[in-house]
Amino acid sequence: MRKTIITSLLLLVMTGAQAQRQAEIEDFYQVVNHASIGVGLGILNGGTIELALPITRYAAIRAGYNFFPKIAINTDLDINYRSGAASYISNLPEKIKVEAKTNLSTGHFLLDLYPFKRSGFHFTTGGYFGSDIVTEAYNKDDENKAILQQIYLFNERQGIYTGLPDNMGGNVGVLIDGREKIGAELGDYFLEPDQNGQVNANIQVKKFRPYLGIGFGRAIPEKHRFACCFDMGVQFWGTPSVYVRDHKLSEQDFDGDDGKFLKAMSKVTVCPAISFRIVGRVF
Repeated sequence: MRKTIITSLLLLVMTGAQAQRQAEIEDFYQVVNHASIGVGLGILNGGTIELALPITRYAAIRAGYNFFPKIAINTDLDINYRSGAASYISNLPEKIKVEAKTNLSTGHFLLDLYPFKRSGFHFTTGGYFGSDIVTEAYNKDDENKAILQQIYLFNERQGIYTGLPDNMGGNVGVLIDGREKIGAELGDYFLEPDQNGQVNANIQVKKFRPYLGIGFGRAIPEKHRFACCFDMGVQFWGTPSVYVRDHKLSEQDFDGDDGKFLKAMSKVTVCPAISFRIVGRVF
């Protein structure tokens, strides 16, 4: 009889402990009752630091910043002018060096949705936001800046430029008083320097870029203080636009050899993002 009572008591204790543990598991993820900090690296979204908070066991929110290094690509643009222009400006260069630099650092606000109670698999939606200029091209050759300023003054004396190619042997520009403006060729577009001796263009996308993706791992670890997460998805950039100063270029402006890079970039409407993070629960 005594053994039966003791056994029953042990079973009750074990059942109570198991029920308490189950209750703790069920109650672990409540609305903003925990927080974690994550750091990681990714492809096309750089280094990441973010804060994550649970909503329920089935959802969590994440907000953070993505540090992306500015990658520079160097190229040359041909200087287009008629022989007569050389009598007005000496030492006209045949080419100018141009550097195109990316600007892809962004912030993000994301919602993870966990369809399975005990799994770290999740769907993610939300958005990334940053500068609308993702690539900027500018002349890097400072030694020609003074000459480019002279070209600007020369062009100012030639009247109004239409921006359309003429039919004079393929040369680009508008003949006024027997002379032609001087500038760089970006594809089939004629690019004039400004008063500071700068020749520049940029690629613009949406400042807010919706995101959809999937991943593995809980943003807020439950069983351990630290855990790993993996995510992959796409940012929707919209149709990129190329601007020279405030003028939006058309696709036909990139038909020349010099415009191939910008033409390729102008067709990128989505940006893939893959990241690996280590997350640590703060409380």
